[in-house]
Amino acid sequence: MKLKSLLLASILSVASFSTFAETVNINKANAAAFDYYLSGIGAKKAKDIVAYRAQHKAFKNIEEIKNVKGIGEGIFKKIKADLSLTKGEVSAPSKVKKSAKKSKTGKTPKNAK
Repeated sequence: MKLKSLLLASILSVASFSTFAETVNINKANAAAFDYYLSGIGAKKAKDIVAYRAQHKAFKNIEEIKNVKGIGEGIFKKIKADLSLTKGEVSAPSKVKKSAKKSKTGKTPKNAK
């Protein structure tokens, strides 16, 4: 009985992580949105994504983001579920410090002010 309860709790906790993940619209998002919502994307890579999009026009598929310098297969695997060509976030919440960036649970870290 304890094993079933533990298994159910594990499944529910994994499901809750995906519930709070935000989708980012890679054809409209600003650099702050990439930096804020995507794990592994910092300010520099976020600016590079926006610059790439400005130079090459809209992304035709999400895999095209791997053409941006510094975004390889590893980072792409981390973020691909949070990317969309047509829907999702286009900007980060206003007045948010980098240290207060949301975790995958959707909660701000306790030590962030």
